[in-house]
Amino acid sequence: GGLFNDSGRAGTDLSGPQGAGGEAGRVKRLLSAAALLLVLLGGSLWNAWYADRLTGRMAGQLEQAQELAARGDWEGAARLSRESFGLWQAHDAYLHVMMRHSDTDQILRGFRAVEQYLVLEEPDQYTAANAELICQLELLSEMEQPSLVNIL
Repeated sequence: GGLFNDSGRAGTDLSGPQGAGGEAGRVKRLLSAAALLLVLLGGSLWNAWYADRLTGRMAGQLEQAQELAARGDWEGAARLSRESFGLWQAHDAYLHVMMRHSDTDQILRGFRAVEQYLVLEEPDQYTAANAELICQLELLSEMEQPSLVNIL
């Protein structure tokens, strides 16, 4: 008895009774761990899908706004940009919980810059700021996708 055998090393097996009961406990723990890994994998895949869907929708609105601005419809471009920003704000909690804060802050600054250039009706600066914002949204989604680059 005790915690150490005669050689001074730990000798008591605390994993449970030997035989069928001990083996069943190990199998149960293994299955529980596998189930947990599957739940985490499922959550990660859902997050990747949702991030892609959400950012794709916002980027699509911003691309349409760009087309309107190119035709001189600044009001239409501003409306679509506001809708895209509204979608961002509606998902603010999700974005700040699931994404890096520095990335979400950068996108927020991008929305603000686009808004200012729309008000000023500055085509060159608006086009550059809008393209940058679209790129940042695409990168945000890309970072969440399951790929070898993101895993390493």
